[in-house]
Amino acid sequence: MNASELKDRCETIFNIQNHTLGKIEVSINSRLTRTLGRCIYVREAGHVIPTKLEFSKLLLETASPADIDAVILHECSHALVALETGEAHGHDSTFKKMCARVGTSNDECTMSLDLDDEAKFYKYFVVCRKCGQIVGKYHRASKVVKNPDWYHCKCGGELVVRTNANN
Repeated sequence: MNASELKDRCETIFNIQNHTLGKIEVSINSRLTRTLGRCIYVREAGHVIPTKLEFSKLLLETASPADIDAVILHECSHALVALETGEAHGHDSTFKKMCARVGTSNDECTMSLDLDDEAKFYKYFVVCRKCGQIVGKYHRASKVVKNPDWYHCKCGGELVVRTNANN
């Protein structure tokens, strides 16, 4: 699913609920690897206003069409609840009622991506020199990646950082 199709699907969901996307931006975010999607809000004059719906590039590239649609419905539900109530409701009963209204039972973030070859999705691997075990996998340069000498494996071995050639 490309960005245009994604925006069209969100607009359709909003239209069915008698709303429009208006100024709500719909985008694909390649940095979302542990989150399938998110609704971003701002607070203005005491009201919560949704400003952006972001969806994981990884989700759109690897999940089934049904799973993708469930996540789109879930995130649109967050935005619609905020538009109607002026508040962010998280995953409370008001949010769950909106999920039912838009036609999804995906009212909790329990879905996960099934990555057959997860290695290509990580940029850094932290490996123990002593036992050879992969201690951590990272998308960005974390403290461990930047300073592996500050940390040790459970076996007591020193850590070394390997960069993924596929990334």
